[in-house]
Amino acid sequence: MFVGYLLLFLIMRFLNLYHIIELRALNFVIHAGGIFYAFKALQKENPSDFGYLSGFLNGMRISLLSAIPFAVFMMFYLTFIDPEFLQYLKDSALSGAYITKGKLFIGLCAEALGSGILISYIAMRYTLLLSSYRS
Repeated sequence: MFVGYLLLFLIMRFLNLYHIIELRALNFVIHAGGIFYAFKALQKENPSDFGYLSGFLNGMRISLLSAIPFAVFMMFYLTFIDPEFLQYLKDSALSGAYITKGKLFIGLCAEALGSGILISYIAMRYTLLLSSYRS
């Protein structure tokens, strides 16, 4: 998922679409695809241990393991490559005056964790329901 986030950001940056904040919704699609794929692989790898709680917790782990490297990349990007982008965010965001790199790091991780909770819940319901129909 980290690669998906990174590619989306770089494509948006290259096409000069990074200022369209609503395109961040595509991160949700990338996130959902990554979690569904991971659940499918985990269920195939160890079907007896794949339960609701273990799957849900794996979804949280996967979410954070993809969000943290992307947040680190964004800190590097905002510090060394394009510091003006942070100023753009401060000027255009609703609470932009309060944005710092640290808060942005925490915000990116929290957003991924929140999405991960929702997606993991839906994915587990779907995955377990599908497996019960197959049994």
